[in-house]
Amino acid sequence: MGNLVQEIKSKFANHDDFFIHEERFNHTAIFLMGYKTLINFTKSKLYVRQMAELSASVDELFINLSDQLDVKAEQLISAIIEGKLVVISEKNRNAIMETVPQTLSRSIEEPKNENPLQGPFDAFGEDVDMNIGLLRKRLNTDRLYHCSYQVGELEKRRISILYIKGKTPSALIEKIIRKLKQIETDIESLEDLNKHFGYRKFIPVSHLFVTEIPIQAVQSLKKSRVVLFLDNYPSALVFPHLFWDMFVTENDRNFPFLLSFMVRSLRVIGALATLILPGLYVALTSVNPDLLRIDLALFVAESREGIPLTPLIETLTMLVLVDLTIEAIVRLPKSIGSTITMVGGIILGQAMVEAKLVSQLLVIVIAAMVIAASTIVGVQNSLYIRSLKYFILFAASIFGILGLFTGLLFICILLASLTTFDIPYMAFRFPEKGDSQ
Repeated sequence: MGNLVQEIKSKFANHDDFFIHEERFNHTAIFLMGYKTLINFTKSKLYVRQMAELSASVDELFINLSDQLDVKAEQLISAIIEGKLVVISEKNRNAIMETVPQTLSRSIEEPKNENPLQGPFDAFGEDVDMNIGLLRKRLNTDRLYHCSYQVGELEKRRISILYIKGKTPSALIEKIIRKLKQIETDIESLEDLNKHFGYRKFIPVSHLFVTEIPIQAVQSLKKSRVVLFLDNYPSALVFPHLFWDMFVTENDRNFPFLLSFMVRSLRVIGALATLILPGLYVALTSVNPDLLRIDLALFVAESREGIPLTPLIETLTMLVLVDLTIEAIVRLPKSIGSTITMVGGIILGQAMVEAKLVSQLLVIVIAAMVIAASTIVGVQNSLYIRSLKYFILFAASIFGILGLFTGLLFICILLASLTTFDIPYMAFRFPEKGDSQ
């Protein structure tokens, strides 16, 4: 094996999707190199063999394969990163070959759970190699490192880790790899993997941020994060998951700064409205009505006239019905999901108002809360914010406005106390302490 082959092999030693395949032609060893996530290796090898049958010598074979012959090592490395096939003989003759690419633009579908504006509409799939190829297609750098592990006892599943060397903290990478190597049980769900990064009992906040948009994963890599791919899971898992991820998306950068700031501010307001509105309604109608102006207090009292349920039970009933409706919409086929929305959101709500089971004001509050919860980035983030509103609701029903603000303070303290491998959950960002290239 020549010096050039050894140099390239050492350069890509930490890239698990890099391959070196040896062929023999006229008693001369020929090495094929590239990324199997970017190159269709089977078809490319078949093409090289067909050209070898038509060539009388090794020199003629290289001429038939490519116009880029005997280039420098730096050019060969760049070609590999760009998804080309590099052919090198044992005598250090080399060629850069335009080959058959891996099918990365699959029937690539649009995102199902995220809605990018003014951005690419491709989404990750279940194939790990295809997902890695989608990232390499956007990050043409040899600093994008990739390693894979097989975890599980009965069902072996592949987990791939990607990070940018020199940006991602080395200590973080070492801790993740150590945790993955310690996994001995089957990974049947995302929560099973999440527990291995630090079990958070009774806390709905995940260590992992889920995204199905490649550009979002690329931006996370640039922010010193680690991206994981789980076999047969059609999303990227960004680690660690920080608080501000629920308010910021990469597509926000497509707007002018002022508009981007406004959109992110609306998401923050949406999260606060989701937490506060139900508890605020209960506090002002049952515990602290004296805080309202006389005319407004009379309006609230009139809207609840004839309703047999207490404000707490009334609000809980509506919240549970709304959550049940949302869950039904998610589980049912799209062909009848809109029908359930109509029945649950309009007919049922109107019937409950006319039957004097809930007030019209509460229907407005619940509708505003549902809309506000939908502004949060990430389905999982929206779910856990919606779950926290029940704690504030009960606190407000007992202590009124004081309980509402105490509940908010308690949630802030709880979230501020969370860490992932010593990285605070509430941190805006964490420092880049990766090794140099």
